[in-house]
Formats: sequence, C-alpha cells, structure tokens
Amino acid sequence: MADLIGTITKVTNSFLEINQISIDNWSFKLFYKATTSILIASSVLVVSTQFFGSPIQCDAGAASDGVEKDVLESYCWMYSSWSVPAKYKGVCSANGDLSGITHEEWHKDRTSIVYNSYYQWVPLYLVMWAGLFYLPRLLWLMMEGGLMKFFGKGTTTRVIEDQEEKEKALVKFFCRNVHNKYSIYFFGFIGCEVLNVFLVLIQFVLTNIFLHGRFNNYGAKVLYYYRLPEEEQESQKNPMCWTFPRIASCDYWRWGSGGRQENINAICVLALNMINDKVFLVLWFWFFLVSVIGVVRLAYRFVQTQSASLRFQLINMRMNRYFKRPTTKMAKIKSYLCQCTLGDWFVLYQLSKNLNRPFFFDFLSELSMKYDKEYYDEEDDEKPLMSQMERTLKASKTKMDDVDNTAPICKEEDCCGFSAADFDDDGDNLIEMLTQPKIRDDTDGKKKKEGDDDDDDDDGDEEDDDKGDKDDKKRKKEER
Repeated sequence: MADLIGTITKVTNSFLEINQISIDNWSFKLFYKATTSILIASSVLVVSTQFFGSPIQCDAGAASDGVEKDVLESYCWMYSSWSVPAKYKGVCSANGDLSGITHEEWHKDRTSIVYNSYYQWVPLYLVMWAGLFYLPRLLWLMMEGGLMKFFGKGTTTRVIEDQEEKEKALVKFFCRNVHNKYSIYFFGFIGCEVLNVFLVLIQFVLTNIFLHGRFNNYGAKVLYYYRLPEEEQESQKNPMCWTFPRIASCDYWRWGSGGRQENINAICVLALNMINDKVFLVLWFWFFLVSVIGVVRLAYRFVQTQSASLRFQLINMRMNRYFKRPTTKMAKIKSYLCQCTLGDWFVLYQLSKNLNRPFFFDFLSELSMKYDKEYYDEEDDEKPLMSQMERTLKASKTKMDDVDNTAPICKEEDCCGFSAADFDDDGDNLIEMLTQPKIRDDTDGKKKKEGDDDDDDDDGDEEDDDKGDKDDKKRKKEER
C-alpha cells in the first residue's frame, strides 16, 4: 500500500511539476495541464454517475406491470432513439402552443430526434481529448532534450557550491553547443503553441458533430437564456435541455405471448444528462477562454520575433533588481541580448526563470563579455586615465611574458632539419662564435675531404714521374 501511495504521489508531482525545472510558460500549462485535468475530472464525474447511480429511469404507465423495469431501462438506454413528443408539456419544454405543428415538421427541423448512443461515449470522448491536449507537451519534451535540466544542476538553489567553476563551465558549454545553433529550439516551441490552438479549434468542430450540431454556440445560448426574465424563460426552450434532453420518449418493441410484436411506449428521465449538460457547459467556456489566450499568445509571439527591445525587456522584467545600475557591463548585456539570435535569446529567457538570479546575472555578464572584444571592466569607468593606462600596460607585459615562457621547443629527432644538439649553448660568447664558427653542413665537409684526397693523389703521381726520369738517365749513362 505504501508503494502504491508513493507511486501515485510521484506521478502527481511529475504531472503538476512540483519543484521541477520549468521548460514552458503559463499559457502552455493551461493547455496540457489545466485542460487535461479538467477533462479527466469531468470523465470521472460522468463515469461515477453512470456506473454508481441510475443514468435513466423509465415509466411505462399501464404497461409497467407487463414488462421488467430493468429490461426496459437497459433497452432504452442502449438501443433506442429518443423523440420528445411534439405536444409534450412539462419541465424542459417550451410550454408553447404546438397544436399547429405536425410531427413531420418537428422531425424535419430536427427539434425532437436525439440519438442516445453518444451519451454512452461521453467518458471515453473526454479521456481521448485529455490525451490529445497532452500531446504538444510530449512533443516539446522530446525537442527540448533536457537542456534546462542540464543548466539547472546545482544552480537553482540559494547557495551554489563552486559557483565560479560552474559559471565558467556553463559559459563554455553555451558557446560551444548552444550559440547560433538553437533556432530550432525556439521555433519548435512556437510550433507546439500553434498545435495547442489547432487542437482547441478542431475540438469545437468535432464536439459539435458529436453532439449533433448543438455545441458551437451552446455556451452563448445558455448565457442568453439565463439572462432573460423568468416569465420569458417559460416561453422558450432551455438550451441545456435542447442539447442534453432530460425527458424523452422511448418505444420498446418485444414479442408478445401471441407471437406478434407489441410496442410499449415509456417516458424516460435521463438523470445522467443533469451532469452532462453542466460538464459540457464548463468545457465550452473553458475552451473558448484558452482559444482566445492561445491566439493572443501567437500574435504576441510574432511581435516578439520582430522586436529586439521587447525581448530585452522580458529578461529585464525578471532581472530588474540586477539590471538597475547603468554600468558598462549592463550596456554589454543589453547589446548582446538585442543582437543575439532568437534561439540564443529564448534559451537565456528560459534560464532566467530557472537559475539562481545572482548566478544567472554573472553568467550573462560573462557570456556578453565573450562576444565583445572591446570590453573593459566596469571599474575602469571610475578610475582616472593614468590608472587605466597602467592596467593596460601591465596586461600587455603579462601577455608578453606568457608568450616567452610558452615558446615551443623542437623535438630531438627533427626540428626544421636540425637536431637538438645543434641548439645546445656551450657558453661561448659572441666573439668566439664569430671567430670560430661551427660547420653544420656535413655535405661540404665531405666534399672538402674528397678534395684533400685528390691533392694527395696528384702529389704521389708527381713523385712517381721524378723517380722514372732518374732511372732513365742512369740507364743511358751505363750504355755509354
């Protein structure tokens, strides 16, 4: 039992979005939350009356003794078409003079025939529409993809742990994954809002068909009828009785004891219609209200897409406490919000409704600085010119030091054709480097070595020639 109660509580909290991230707006909630709740409650009310009470009670008059009452009522409830007698005078009749109206004329004008079969489908019909009105919510959940839940992890409470780290991480994520990429996010939400309005309008059409053409102006007629004086109400038909007849006539056919069919006519009271007429009256006014709100919301959304200043003011209304001071930082935020894409703005607007407000202001400030290269800290506006120049020079010096300290180091294997040993500093001064340059070209050294070998070969050849000349002279002397 405890598990069942826990499950019901969990489902209820999830449906009502208690302590949860908001991914839509109040008008959107009217469609999928309020409308769905009203339809389900109406269905439960109709079902409880239908199955735990008596939806119909019939009186067969003199023939009551010869027919089972339960059988008669079940037959009239399930299979019969209902026709209020043309000259019937009583509650829910106009009490007018109907002597000149024939039954054919009454039937032609569709003032008496009301088929009862649709009354049995009212609970299922209401449940079906409850599911259809929740459909845009399901579509938006799939399109939203948990983006607000991701940004809201640990950033919705009053106290935020590791605020600076989370701020930098979310800014980095926004720049990489959201910036100029979420226009579909905004227009997808508008598509769901259009679907809400379409469902309301198509609901009027289908319900009017379901109730045999008596629903489109049902609420207006009831309102007009009850604004009339009582003496005038007696001479006119009550629209609630017109749409949901409470008293009707039923013809019950059965086989008699002699083998022939016999007709038993009964007057029936439709107790269930005492609930149906009020349920559909409430639904008519509710659907009319949400349809007007939906159309106005779409017109407002169109203006919103065309006006950058309006988009800024919408966030300003939520962050007015933090947007009051006219600082340089505030100017950068306004500039960014007016120039960013519709998708980026809509994501930021949704974040303004969920995140801790001081945290969101810091997040928005950091984000606006990311997209403004000429940004200076707001404190610079309050300092003299020399102080600003000193800060700028210090920043430049720091950047130069960072560049020197982070100079790339070549690998030992290959760096522009030289090895790391070629760059070793042996401590030689400039004079030693000029007077005793190091030769790095191995190819030139090889050529020089080969040249020296050639010179040695030439010297050897000359010595051999001198030795040959001396031998020739010695041989000639001996011959003499």
